[in-house]
Amino acid sequence: MISSKSLPKPTAKSSYKFKNVTPFDQFYQLTYMSAMAASGISRSKTFELAAASGSPAAQYFEAVNLLVNELRYDYPEACRTVAEKARSDDVKSFLLRLSDAMRSGEPLPTFLAREAEVQADAYDNAYERDLESLKKWSDAFSSIVVSVALIVIINLVSTMIYSMGTGMITGLVVTAVIMGFFGAWILSRAAPQEEMIIPSAIGSAGQRRSLALARILIPTAVLVSGALMAMHVGPAWTMIGAAAILLPLGLVSEMADRKITKKDAEIGSFLRSVGGMATSTGTTLKEALNKIDMSSFPILQPDIERLDTRLRALVSPQICWQRFGNETGSRLIRQATGIFYEAVRLGGDPERVGFLCSLFASRTAMLRAKRRTVVSTFTWLTLVMHVVVAGLMVFVLEIIHNFLIMMQAAITPDEAELAAENLAMPLANFSPQQMQFLDAITVMMVALLAVISAMAIISSDGGYKFKLTLHLSVLLFMSGVCFWVVPPVVAGLLTV
Repeated sequence: MISSKSLPKPTAKSSYKFKNVTPFDQFYQLTYMSAMAASGISRSKTFELAAASGSPAAQYFEAVNLLVNELRYDYPEACRTVAEKARSDDVKSFLLRLSDAMRSGEPLPTFLAREAEVQADAYDNAYERDLESLKKWSDAFSSIVVSVALIVIINLVSTMIYSMGTGMITGLVVTAVIMGFFGAWILSRAAPQEEMIIPSAIGSAGQRRSLALARILIPTAVLVSGALMAMHVGPAWTMIGAAAILLPLGLVSEMADRKITKKDAEIGSFLRSVGGMATSTGTTLKEALNKIDMSSFPILQPDIERLDTRLRALVSPQICWQRFGNETGSRLIRQATGIFYEAVRLGGDPERVGFLCSLFASRTAMLRAKRRTVVSTFTWLTLVMHVVVAGLMVFVLEIIHNFLIMMQAAITPDEAELAAENLAMPLANFSPQQMQFLDAITVMMVALLAVISAMAIISSDGGYKFKLTLHLSVLLFMSGVCFWVVPPVVAGLLTV
């Protein structure tokens, strides 16, 4: 008997556990299977293709195939056996229903099409719940940022009232930093878990350009910031300099992400049009591309034209459609076009397959549009909050600076020792090293809050990760402006 780590032996208890499957993974898997089954292929071929879909849900069908091919189970019993090991209740329920449908003799295409529609609604509901959770946790993150800022401000104010050791101050600041990063991590877990973008190295031209810039600008920003700090240029110009270096990468990444988003919105209509044209004219997909009006898809048009050119050059259609999906930069487009081409190649009706793929792509794109609406509000709130928080911390620090200067100007060197004995204010005894420590703590916290806020924004957004540099650039620039503008304002207020 042949055993595998993908399947427990029937005579012994196995510790193997399947990976978790998200509602989107199951939605994609069922769309894939329903499109393949609609082409009229056999049951065994449907399960074989299901195991090769590339989705995390494919692991269950690999196990079903192993039971059928090596242990001579029939498909209904194999599905029931695998369902008992499923981690997800939704997957378990589907496999059991699939087992019952095959045992009763229900046609597989009909069953899979119905299940795909039901799973689409389930995915929609799960996504909406995650968005509600994201809204709540984005509000919580705002509270966490305010709490972190209060810890630092209270630290600064406390040094004027009573003596605090550097150990206590450091401990409180570390606690504040951990709280901030914890809030950003919670946001990343509360947001819908999905991969929107394919790897930059094989993605769109904008993604490849972003990757090339990242390899140059990110190390440059780190080196220049370190050099400016070593030269004691000051936090204002150091942060503004780092922001200026990162800004081009952020803008290129933002433009690439927006273009991908617009392509996602058009792919559903494109697949419907190509499929409908191929069926109504009785031609191949290659000929159907020439008959549709490409101006209906302005963002996708350059990609469609490249696809058409490659097909006319007699390049393998499979490679052409695969490159088309990759060069859009969208994982959704790569998945939808992969299903579309494969199902039509197997003999499926292009109009029917195009409709199924269009529903998959359009529903996903619309849900992501709702997510972007939520994230947009959170992004602007975070930017405004960072300005206020950074400004307050710099404001309090400058008050300490100016009070210390005023006290040193009012007390002569001969009176300094007597003042130190009679004044119960630690500020009167501040050494330059202590003041430098407070300066360093404040600068570090403002910079770290910028990093934390940028991470929180990109975690809730879920799009192109290099967009983090755009948000970080803006946050660092605003922080630098605070260090540049607030000190003269405080000095003017205290002088008056």
